[in-house]
Amino acid sequence: MSDLYFGFDLSTQQLKLLVTDSNLSLHSTYKIEFAKDLPHYKTHKGVYTNDATGEIYAPVKMWIEAWDAILKQMADDKFPFDRVIGMSGSGQQHGSVYWSKEAEQILANLDPNSSLMDQISPNAFTLQTSPNWQDHSTGEEIQIFEKYVGGAENLAKISGSRAHYRFTGPQIRKIVKEHKDIYHKTFRISLVSSFLASLLVGKITGIEEADGCGMNLYDIEKKQWDDELLAICTMTHENDGFTNETERLKAIEELKSKIGDVVKVGHESIGSISSYYVEKYGFNPKCQLFSFTGDNLATILALPLNQDEILVSLGTSTTVLLVTKAYIPSSNYHLFIHPTIPDAYMGMICYCNGSLAREKVRDELNTKFGKPKNDWSLFNELLDKSADFDKKLGIYFPLGEIVPNAKAQTIRAKINDSTGKIEIIDKWDVEIDVSSIVESQALSCRARSSPMLSVRDTKLNPDLKNLEFDEKIIEAKSLNQRPHKVFFVGGASGNKSIVKKFSEILGSLDGNFRSDNSNSCAIGGAYKATWSTECLRTGKAINFHDFLNENFNWDDVEPIEAVNRWENYQQGLPILNQLEQVLEK
Repeated sequence: MSDLYFGFDLSTQQLKLLVTDSNLSLHSTYKIEFAKDLPHYKTHKGVYTNDATGEIYAPVKMWIEAWDAILKQMADDKFPFDRVIGMSGSGQQHGSVYWSKEAEQILANLDPNSSLMDQISPNAFTLQTSPNWQDHSTGEEIQIFEKYVGGAENLAKISGSRAHYRFTGPQIRKIVKEHKDIYHKTFRISLVSSFLASLLVGKITGIEEADGCGMNLYDIEKKQWDDELLAICTMTHENDGFTNETERLKAIEELKSKIGDVVKVGHESIGSISSYYVEKYGFNPKCQLFSFTGDNLATILALPLNQDEILVSLGTSTTVLLVTKAYIPSSNYHLFIHPTIPDAYMGMICYCNGSLAREKVRDELNTKFGKPKNDWSLFNELLDKSADFDKKLGIYFPLGEIVPNAKAQTIRAKINDSTGKIEIIDKWDVEIDVSSIVESQALSCRARSSPMLSVRDTKLNPDLKNLEFDEKIIEAKSLNQRPHKVFFVGGASGNKSIVKKFSEILGSLDGNFRSDNSNSCAIGGAYKATWSTECLRTGKAINFHDFLNENFNWDDVEPIEAVNRWENYQQGLPILNQLEQVLEK
């Protein structure tokens, strides 16, 4: 009869709820897949797409109906709602929801005899859809955001990231430009995470601070909304030709009232569960809600990831997440305030070319040797044999890449030992591509994550010099830094040969681990709810990492045995650096 905790994940394609107990063990799982379980919305993989404009968006009503459907499933299962004492979770980052002036009254007066969907939608919203993170209709807006503040690097210094299509600030500016009447009628603007929290607590909750860093509006170092960025967002910046200072300040204050004050990171409750759920389903009226964050931010809460530790998600794309105490922003990665650890940040690097690029090499290899198309056996055999770096390296971009910013292309090279310069090679045996593609991907992760790691007392290689990546100099002392631990997740983490090679190159000091968990966003929310509840119970601000490390079930992760070849692969960094200089941008 343990207490129970909810962890939500409102992603693009589904709403998932994981229930855990006080020992962080999984109790039950519920989910609604939008395209499959709610086909009447006629979405494709949870969204609508307008190819002509680049707009990608989702109906907010669908998300509410999904929550109604999960509650019905749970009620049919005779779920013990009264045992739930804490909830948190995550939402797809950057998406936004636009509440009407009637919204707060609607949320505060929900009738338990009716569904949420019938009561809340459409009257609680001024805009019935939410821009999705895949949206790429804000090309003009992202150029303006960067230009008006003096470039991508300056914007990253303020907000943790350069401007991106999906970020909320450019999306709001687009609405101001195209739907000014809707914008002014909007009472509050939520992120997807705070929208979901609002449904549960029965009032519009503030944007959680860490998730708010993904808007291009929040000054991370000052920990406040940035007035110049808000002026850009409202089209009242001086570079818009707007000269009335009184009206500009009025517009900034209007937007501040719509986005509200952020909920500072930490364990504090944002309120008790709405009486609607108590009366209709029998929830414990003392059940507390804790701020919901973004999906990537929640992912790092699902594993005991501490300072200078890295999580590598090996999916269709490759995502590198790490915990750092250093605020060293760059236009080529993202920095967010950490959602639970004070004075820490989460760094994030996103690559387009991950699994699909490796699969392309695998398919060419299998075709050459008459192997089944999806067979990894020969690929893995060759990769395992590549114990020593042979000074050959390639860059494989079947898709245009974000980091570095380059067109789709493939380029191969070897180092000339006498000159130290690369020699471009038109073609080599596909067998060489096997080690080359994995090594180049891992070396890129290593180089670009190194500035975010703390200066370490490690043996410096005197031959390693400062290198320029993404038009920024990375100093040799940074390139010599190594993480404590590395965790691997995502579909390709099931390939131990790929994980082993990444481990050899990243060179962790305290071990490498693999997790099969595909529910990390929801689990991170449940863990945050458990930790927050314990903080409230004891009256102490318990260190989140210490709490999770102590209670985490290490049987859920698999240690990776890998020979540390970190020093051997240092010579690969200048080769990668030279290769990137000749890429077609």
